[in-house]
Amino acid sequence: MDYQELSRAFYKSASTDRFTELDEQARYRRTMPSSFDLGLETPDGVLFIAMPRELFVLYEQILRTERKVSSLMRSIPPIAQMALVRGLVFDEVVNSNAIEEVHSTRAQVKEALDSRAVQEGGFRRFKELAQLYLELGKSEHEMPKTPQEIRTIYDKIMDGELPDSKLPDGKIFRAEGVDITAGGVKVVHKGVEPEDKIIEVVETMLQTVQRDDMPEMISALASHYLFEYAHPFYDGNGRTGRYLLALFLSEALSVPTVLSLSRAIAENRSIYYRAFSSVENALNRAEMTFFIYDMLTLVRIAQVNILERLSKSKEAFGSISARMDAFMEEQDLSDKEGSIMFVLAQFELFGMYGTAITEELAANIRLGKQMTRKHLSSLEAKDLVWKARARPAEFALTDHARCLLGMEEASVSEEAS
Repeated sequence: MDYQELSRAFYKSASTDRFTELDEQARYRRTMPSSFDLGLETPDGVLFIAMPRELFVLYEQILRTERKVSSLMRSIPPIAQMALVRGLVFDEVVNSNAIEEVHSTRAQVKEALDSRAVQEGGFRRFKELAQLYLELGKSEHEMPKTPQEIRTIYDKIMDGELPDSKLPDGKIFRAEGVDITAGGVKVVHKGVEPEDKIIEVVETMLQTVQRDDMPEMISALASHYLFEYAHPFYDGNGRTGRYLLALFLSEALSVPTVLSLSRAIAENRSIYYRAFSSVENALNRAEMTFFIYDMLTLVRIAQVNILERLSKSKEAFGSISARMDAFMEEQDLSDKEGSIMFVLAQFELFGMYGTAITEELAANIRLGKQMTRKHLSSLEAKDLVWKARARPAEFALTDHARCLLGMEEASVSEEAS
């Protein structure tokens, strides 16, 4: 960027009065008509965001790409959309956990989302977090408006994850101070304290995301910084903060983009941590411009990744659609058997696992479970589908079927059973 951090200009200056120049330049940036004042005083000054040309250009690129993502998403069938979103939820939870060095597998998250498996004593961890992400694609989800509602979200995300020593012990948040360290040694940030101040910062966060004088993406990203700056809990701030970021960004961006962000962050952690360290640098005088730019860069990376995935999957889907009638005739399949194959092909191309339980298949082909089981048995006998799991019964295409349909080898294999 031609627009440079104040700290960089400070170190480049040969003036004997560099600090006066630094404060004057910070004051100029803060008071520019295009800048946004967040109204929160920090030890380094009041947080503000300037809007240089480079940031405007990146913002516009994201808006243009978002139209392509949304258009592609609308162009695929509802079954494929559902499979894609569920697969992205699995990936989002796993990657968000991985950033915090919390080990979770996609299989565990998948089972956590399966209500029947949970009822029968299956995997319960991460269920609430996965469900929260899944609800981002539904119109009825609501934005938190109070600090207490933030606490409620946190309790869902961290359900069963914390020892008693790390549970919030204040009125809403933590009562004691907390240090954020790098490598467990160097303190890189001290969480806000006392609790009344934490509540004040969280309220500022909620007000920021609701501002109508800021672009939605900018206010959502700024709110993410405010949450992490407050660090309102002893543990789980990262996972909670990234979920809130996804929630706030879902007002401005498509669900596929939002659900691809944790992967982009996990694969580009240096950009993510650099974004925070820029604001933490005292010489930058509480300027958040570079935080916003780096976070928009991560949004852009997420967009490019999901756009490529959608484009490839849609192209493959088109080939299978054109092949399906001939395939049904060659294999002597009934209409319902063909429909099952077509549904499973969509789960394979757009989802994470390429599997579907009997109830999902029955609902998608509009047939009762008993008759659906009958058709599945027939397809099993023809070596076109196989049972990937017994309880609940879960089915996928066989390698033989994939070969006949001209599909690439999928990630799910019969050895996984």
